[in-house]
Amino acid sequence: MNRKKLKERLIKGMIYLILALALVITFLPVGWVFSTSVKTGAEIFARPPKWIPHTPTLANYKDVLFGSSIPNAFKNSFLVGIMTSFAALLLGGSAGYAFARFKFRGNRALSLFMLVSQMLPLTVLMIPMYYMENAVGIVDTKTGLAAAHLVISLPLVTWMAKGYFKGIPKEIEEAAIVDGCSTMQVLTRILLPLLKPALAATGIYAFISSWNEFALANVLTRSPQSITVPIALNEFSSFFKVDWGDTMAAAMLITLPIAGAFMLVQKQFVEGLASGAVKG
Repeated sequence: MNRKKLKERLIKGMIYLILALALVITFLPVGWVFSTSVKTGAEIFARPPKWIPHTPTLANYKDVLFGSSIPNAFKNSFLVGIMTSFAALLLGGSAGYAFARFKFRGNRALSLFMLVSQMLPLTVLMIPMYYMENAVGIVDTKTGLAAAHLVISLPLVTWMAKGYFKGIPKEIEEAAIVDGCSTMQVLTRILLPLLKPALAATGIYAFISSWNEFALANVLTRSPQSITVPIALNEFSSFFKVDWGDTMAAAMLITLPIAGAFMLVQKQFVEGLASGAVKG
């Protein structure tokens, strides 16, 4: 018994050691970014480099908040992310329900095709997408960028939604229909409440994908009214110089709100991913 307990403690200790190592690897770059963001220019380029600055300063944050386009880009990114998430949940959820519950010719082939489309590199989509959006006059607009981001997130959102709906036994829907519910009532009153965590996870995925996307935003946006935070970060660098203090301060301001929001909904995110892995 003592040998068994010792073995369990060793295994638990190894798990904690691996987790601690993973935390260090994850947070080490974040710590360096924060350290750089509160350093003066001289301390940033000091040799040897130091983690803790002698004279911490918030001047870099002041420059970013009051002397750059980051606040406006932050608003643009938030609006584009919300539009992308809403459209992805509405269209992808509807398509996922159809793939999971209705039998029609080409069901499997279409669902697989949507997933395979995720393998296309963005460079293949950029030029056609630019010409299409330019033809309808939505280049350099938040709506146009949200539509482009929807192309990226919609296939996987549809596939995830399909798995979520398949995870709910069909007998629940049949019982509701016997009780007099229509298909729409079954969807809104029974299935959607059951899938709240799953839909939250899917919406978070679509939002974060939109928030971090750079390539399409770099092609489809130009003006301050539409650029997002990944594009706005470029203003701190030029061909000959990079303002590392302002760049790192902007990176912290961009990262922390999203990380905080994710921490608030992490329970729903984990539950949503788990529910998609279980089939009834």
